[in-house]
Amino acid sequence: MRLFSSLVFLPTFIAVAFFPLSTSACEGDCITNTTNEFIRLYATPLKTLLDHTDTDLASRFNLPSSSKCVSYLQDAYAKIAYAYLENAIFPSYFHGKCQQRTANGTLVNPPGCPNPDCPVVCGTPGSMVHHYDALRNITFNSHEGMFALLTKQDSGSFQDVKTCVLDATTLKKCPKEPARTTRSFSRSFAAHFPRSLVGGSSSGFAARENCYDDTNFEKNLYDVLQAGMVQMWADVCDAKKDYAKCSWEKEMKAFILQFP
Repeated sequence: MRLFSSLVFLPTFIAVAFFPLSTSACEGDCITNTTNEFIRLYATPLKTLLDHTDTDLASRFNLPSSSKCVSYLQDAYAKIAYAYLENAIFPSYFHGKCQQRTANGTLVNPPGCPNPDCPVVCGTPGSMVHHYDALRNITFNSHEGMFALLTKQDSGSFQDVKTCVLDATTLKKCPKEPARTTRSFSRSFAAHFPRSLVGGSSSGFAARENCYDDTNFEKNLYDVLQAGMVQMWADVCDAKKDYAKCSWEKEMKAFILQFP
């Protein structure tokens, strides 16, 4: 009798051990494909951002149209985008089970969980759909954050762009100014005259000499990349209208719900 009971139990054991029950969570292909789909969709606003930055660089530094120095930022982005975005979406926000404990201690799925519209923040497609505003904000903030890192002055990508600009610019390096031998103007005197008449410039370039100086060159480049490029994400994605140009809500909800 014991042998018969064991034989009856054996198929069930094999089924559980070797054919695990399907789970209603965003795992495997769901994680990979969802992350890659957002990266694919962001290619359009990214191109707008890069084109604008390329034009700004060419204008400020007299670069030929063929220079394309922003390509170094695009290459650097491609190397980190997947890992950065996946981590921001899944382990950092959407993870865990949706079940909640009832008064008698039983764990149950709330209505709509795990799919198709789960109000609990958890690691399922239904939760991602219900909390799509949060998901949209995560993907936007991730792209803004990635470019904040890529355009730091000590980053490899910033230095690559700097080298490219210096190699491509048609401007010459300004000769060093001789040391002044006359007493400088007092602040009260200088305040009554245009800056151009009393000397000094906040620009990295001397227009009359068509040249650049080292003192402010990197600051100008930083203004284009770090200050300009990072802040431009809000304009490109239309942050004032809930990131309307970087939302893709309808198509992404349908895309996410194709996974069990």
